[in-house]
Amino acid sequence: MKRNLIFWLIICLALVGSSAYAQTLKLGSEPDGFRGIKWGQDVSTVDGLIYQFSNGDSDFYFRSNDELKMGAAELEMIVYVFWQDRFSGVMLFTDGSSNWENLKAVVFEKFGEGQQENEQYIWRGIEVGMVLEYNEFSEEGTFGMISMKELLEQKKWEAEQNKKGVEEDW
Repeated sequence: MKRNLIFWLIICLALVGSSAYAQTLKLGSEPDGFRGIKWGQDVSTVDGLIYQFSNGDSDFYFRSNDELKMGAAELEMIVYVFWQDRFSGVMLFTDGSSNWENLKAVVFEKFGEGQQENEQYIWRGIEVGMVLEYNEFSEEGTFGMISMKELLEQKKWEAEQNKKGVEEDW
């Protein structure tokens, strides 16, 4: 699960400044959620979630009825992220180079080739940001999507909490 949290942090860091970049998604491909769950949807309205762990105000879940497949890629797991009980992102994990290549092919077909930065492919849209990466040593691939609205609200909330901490906790 540590791998999940690290990848989630990478996604957030890669996309925080996304408003300064041009949209890199294929025209008309920007998703409004994943597998029937809409960005911002309340956790209590989603069937089949299995709680895994929390980090701060983010909770990470598996979904009991998920087919661990994307095109020809067999997925190791899919992790759903809810920030303050609202759906904010999802992470897909692969194991092995052939599963990675198949996932990459599906993502490229759906969203275009994105923008390559170092060992990552990044897509920045108006509503969603995405990161796809592969570790050649471990042969682990990851693809994550995050709601930009939820990410910006989270950053705003954190800034307010920090200001409050300066005023009240010092």
